[in-house]
Order: sequence, then C-alpha cells, then structure tokens
Amino acid sequence: MRVTSAQKAHAQHGATSRLTAVAVTLITLVAAAGVAGCGSESDGDPQLTVYLSAPLSGPRAAAGRDVAAAAELALEDAGGVAGDTAVDLQILDDATEQGWDGARSGADARRATQDSTAIAYIGELDSGASRTSIPITNEAGLLQVSPGSGAEDLTREDIGSSSIPSVQPSGTRTFGRVIPSDRAQGEAAAVWMSQAGIASVEVIENGAGSSFADALVAGLRSAGSGPAIVEAGQDPDAGYLAVEDDPNVSVGAQLPGGLPVYASDGELDDPAGPKVASERREATRVTSAAMDTAQLPPAAAQFLAAFSDANGHRPGRYAAYGYEAMAVVLDSIERAEDPLDRSAVIDAFLATNNRDSILGTYSIDGVGDTTLPQLGAYETDQRGRPIATRRPITLP
Repeated sequence: MRVTSAQKAHAQHGATSRLTAVAVTLITLVAAAGVAGCGSESDGDPQLTVYLSAPLSGPRAAAGRDVAAAAELALEDAGGVAGDTAVDLQILDDATEQGWDGARSGADARRATQDSTAIAYIGELDSGASRTSIPITNEAGLLQVSPGSGAEDLTREDIGSSSIPSVQPSGTRTFGRVIPSDRAQGEAAAVWMSQAGIASVEVIENGAGSSFADALVAGLRSAGSGPAIVEAGQDPDAGYLAVEDDPNVSVGAQLPGGLPVYASDGELDDPAGPKVASERREATRVTSAAMDTAQLPPAAAQFLAAFSDANGHRPGRYAAYGYEAMAVVLDSIERAEDPLDRSAVIDAFLATNNRDSILGTYSIDGVGDTTLPQLGAYETDQRGRPIATRRPITLP
C-alpha cells in the first residue's frame, strides 16, 4: 500500500475528530476490560481488527501514547482500509504506573487472539513485554509487529543464528519489527567510534549474562572496522556502556575522567534523563535504535506536521515507528493472497521488500528483522541533556 499524505488526511478528518476517536476507543476498552473485541460488518463487507499494545501508563507512557496516536494517524491516512477491507484499531495498555507489566501484555495478546476479526497485533514497545505476548500471538498464528522491541532473542534463538527462537513456540515465524535490533545498535556504536578514530574500547555492563549487553557487544565485534574490545586497565581509547536501564553503579568511578564515553539507548529511556553524562559532567555519545525526529528522512515531514497539529506536541522518537508498524501491517493485508487469512498476512509481511516508508527504504529479512540501516545518535551536553546529531548513523 502506498502511504498517503498525512496532511491530506488531517485536513479531511480534522484534529478534533481524530483525538475524539482515540479517546472513545480507550474509554471503551477500559469499560470492557477482559471482553474479547468484536468486529463489525459494513454493507456486508468484512471488517478486520488490528490490536495495538503499548505503555499508556507509567514511566514510558508518553512514548506509548505517541506510538498509539501515530498508528491511528497511519490508519486514517489509509482511509481506514487495507485494499478493499475495512480495518479497526483497538488500543490497549500493557503497563502499570511502575512500568511494563507481563500480566497486562499477556492479557492484551490473549484478547487479540480470541477476537475472530483480529488480523494483526502491534506491540510491544519493551522487549520484556514482547517476551510475554509473542508466545501467545505465535500459538494463535497472529502477526505481531513491534515498533520498539530490539532484543535478539525475539527473532533468533542465538545471536547470529537464523533458528526460530523459543519465544515463538509453534515453530513458525509470526513476529517481526520495524526498529533495528540490539545487535544493530552495537554495530552503530562501532561505526560511530571508527569515525571518531577510536581503536580500542572497554565495555561496561550492569551484571553478567545480560542478553541486551551480549547483543550490543556482538554488534561491536561484528563491525569489520570497529574498535578492539579491551579489558579494564588496558588504557582504552573510549568506554562503552552496554546497559538496558540506567546503571546503579557509578560509571565515573570505573572510567578515567576525560575518556570518551559511548552509551546505548537505555540512557535515553529514563524520564529523569541520561545518568552517565550527569554523573561525569562530561559529554556522552548515545546510540538509539530509534532515530530522533530531526534525523528522519524528508518523507517523514508530512507525518511530523500532521502529528504535531493533531496532538499539540512534537512526536517523540518512537512515534514514527508506531506509524510505520501500522502502515506495513495495512500494506501486508493488502498484499496478502487472502487478506482475511492470518497466515497469508504473515507471509506477506515477511515478504516485505524494498518498502519506501517515512523511516526510509527497508525490507524484512528471513528472521523478521528490518534491514533499515539508519539508527539514532545523540550527544549529551554537560548537563546531561541529549541533543540529536545532524544525521543518523548509517550502517554499511
């Protein structure tokens, strides 16, 4: 499906009607919690339902609401249809005030799979929540597309392998994502370091056995021209902080003052702001699987304007990925041999090739990962505030 102009859709429907529609959907879902959604028919034509699960509560609520609002905008841009089939969007909350919640993401996935009109599930933003929902949608043969979960074990059993992971227990792939993986983020860090002339790096993790850290380090190692990884005390050129959440240890105590520090996007996901830069009072370079809105290609300009007009604020960095998750789902429904068949829609999604989108041009590879080569990059100032670089990092 070719994505239509976001501004045109906005002019046709109006910001007020869009916000009202989202509000009504959310209120209805709260009132009917635990009840399976029902599709409807219009003039005898079938209607399909796409479910979206994201953190609408808790510390990542702003990002989750942006994803939901952007997905709603993508559906409006498509005229509420995929091909000739009407599509409804149901929005669910996968979080509590403390953060993502496995019980909620599991309940969201079960609600979707029990709806006979459900054709796809968009979620989750957090990899931990996706580890709960994916087995449920996978067993039901329902396509799941994530706008934000980058964990390697969601698409492959082992880093670098192509085997179907245990989180997809049916043995058939049903999951994919429009955001680059954690390993790709490690590769992006290596590219950035190489561009800065860094030949060696010490990696700091917050605990052994972290799948997130393992993926980042694998990405660092796989970059052919990347820096050598050295042990503490071997006089590295830089330090790399490979942690999923803000560290509980003082990074400043582990790295010499003045040493360049690179960090992963766990630094950006804390509402309190990047911790490393504020601890060290030195600039930190931070990679992000999601590009900043300022780093998106020109194709995203109309989306950014329409989103801001409709929601009264500029979108956060995950919004464009929520838009594209919905857009590629609609495109997959339209391209499917039978748009009403879940298996056919999964096949169409996994066959996505050279798709032009507001994120750039990408394909979905054999394990369900995006081939999008652009990732976000930020430099923090001495107050710890992240500032997007002029251009994203592009993988070779």
